[in-house]
Amino acid sequence: MTSISETLFDTYGDSLMQEYAPYDEAEILAALDRMSMPQDMQIQVCDLLSSCYLRWGTAAFAIGLGLGLSLMQDCSGRRLRI
Repeated sequence: MTSISETLFDTYGDSLMQEYAPYDEAEILAALDRMSMPQDMQIQVCDLLSSCYLRWGTAAFAIGLGLGLSLMQDCSGRRLRI
C-alpha cells in the first residue's frame, strides 16, 4: 500500500472498521475458553485472528480506495493514480 493509502487508512479506514466491524478480543477469548485448549494456544489463536482482521481490513480498504479513485476521471479522460 502506498504511503498516501496508509495515511488515509490510519485516519479514516481504521475508525470505520472499529465502528462497523470492531475486533472484540474479549468475545474471541470467551469463545476460546469454551474449547479445551491450553491458555497459550488461546492467545496464539487470538493473535492470529487479530492479525488477519487487520491485514484483510487494510487490503479491503486499499482495494476499495483504488477502485473508487479509478472511477474518478477528469474531463480529458486521464485517470487519477494513487
